Amino acid sequence: MDNTKIALIILSKILEMPLERYLTFVNKKTNADTARHESLPSVRKKGMVYARVLVKDGKFTFAISDPRLANSVPIDPHKIPGNGIVALKWINTRNAFSKHILKSLLDYQRAFWLSGKEADLKPLALRQFLLIYPFQYLDQSRLSRLLPTLRVETPLGKVLTLRKLFPSKKRSSAYRIEGIINQHDAPLKDKDIQSALALEGIRLSLRTICNCRKLLNIPNYKQRLSDYYGKDMRFSQYVRLSRGQQHRIPCDAGVYELNIPIKVQYAKHDSNVLYIGSSKNLRKRVLNYSGAARNSRLTKYVNGSDLHVRYFLTEHYIQVEKELLKQFKRTYGELPKGNVLGA
Repeated sequence: MDNTKIALIILSKILEMPLERYLTFVNKKTNADTARHESLPSVRKKGMVYARVLVKDGKFTFAISDPRLANSVPIDPHKIPGNGIVALKWINTRNAFSKHILKSLLDYQRAFWLSGKEADLKPLALRQFLLIYPFQYLDQSRLSRLLPTLRVETPLGKVLTLRKLFPSKKRSSAYRIEGIINQHDAPLKDKDIQSALALEGIRLSLRTICNCRKLLNIPNYKQRLSDYYGKDMRFSQYVRLSRGQQHRIPCDAGVYELNIPIKVQYAKHDSNVLYIGSSKNLRKRVLNYSGAARNSRLTKYVNGSDLHVRYFLTEHYIQVEKELLKQFKRTYGELPKGNVLGA
């Protein structure tokens, strides 16, 4: 393998580096004096953003969080060995790519930056972006490697990666459908959603609308009609515990709901829900329900039936659990069969 191919492979690896690791690489290759960066974000700080998007006089701009992510490093061949020059070129290339991508997305996704609503994201493919906003040496492969590393803060304070601003046509339609659903307090049938989209000049079949809903875990009309939780909450898909699918459940904090295939009778309505709980480690907690149910109040309802679980990730899991129990009792007339304490 020749040196040119090796250099291109290394550049690809550099583009994939998270910001913290990339800053460490920059410090090493530029022999940066760490004392000069005492007031700058630590290279060990996880979750740092590449830039903050700002609105000034009605125009969008951005402030890059660290000069090392923005500066063009001067290259003096008389002072730097050959390999060192190549490394500095890599740094300058990544920094130039990053600024070009963000600047271009401020223009293309202007409606999203103004509202902060995913429904305002226009569909955008990597190839399409490069045709509209070409940049020397930036190709589809390098663009796809760099986008997930560029976390930015929107004018409304939300943090996201720039990869999110490249939704497919299907996902863009799904965001628009979600926006229409959230605009109405009463649940909408897919046919009603279809009519609302048509008023905006968007024509989708009922089957496509159904598939778009499933993409964002949006329940169908009947499910939304009977759901006890608010429209702002979006549970995951169901995970069947008897089939060893616990690995699909993250080890993050959140709330969860245990269900069985057969509906259980409650005071006001029937429901598949048996238990609502929360944990700072969802996977560890849910593992307790594998096999025989640990909660004796659940045993008589399970009776060999498969337990299913769905979850919602949140750091405020204790407060969210309490609110879910209140809403469930309000909707069904009593707490879930497996819950003793609650609203």
